[in-house]
Amino acid sequence: MVKFVPTLLVAATLAVASFTTAAPVKKGNATAEPKVKAASSEYTGKATWFTDSYGSCNYHWNGYEENIVALNAHQMGSQSWGNSECNREVLIKNKANGKTVQARIVDKCPGDQCAYGSLDLSPKAFETIGDLDTGILNIEWYYV
Repeated sequence: MVKFVPTLLVAATLAVASFTTAAPVKKGNATAEPKVKAASSEYTGKATWFTDSYGSCNYHWNGYEENIVALNAHQMGSQSWGNSECNREVLIKNKANGKTVQARIVDKCPGDQCAYGSLDLSPKAFETIGDLDTGILNIEWYYV
């Protein structure tokens, strides 16, 4: 027996099933409001690594214990504190070995050091997808 299900009911059910809400997430000394997922573009560039513990997003972190990144200035823009890119999550893939890591944007990499599409990773994030001695990786990434 074939069961008839109105199209509108199916669409409404799918819309409710694909939307979730969450409470704000505490990260470091900042509270991140959950963001509604949108389709994300994929970017390509170079990954380098850095060891600071404070940056343009006004967050403190430990890069040896946290997967964090500094977004290139071209994509981050000129605003620092309060920038909408701060605290966003990205998924980064090493193009050479296929390894991935998810990390949080906490800083801005200066334009003369990071080209458009490039990221500066914490040591922990970099070691997850490559070897620190390599220093530079070819990556692709997108917002999650």
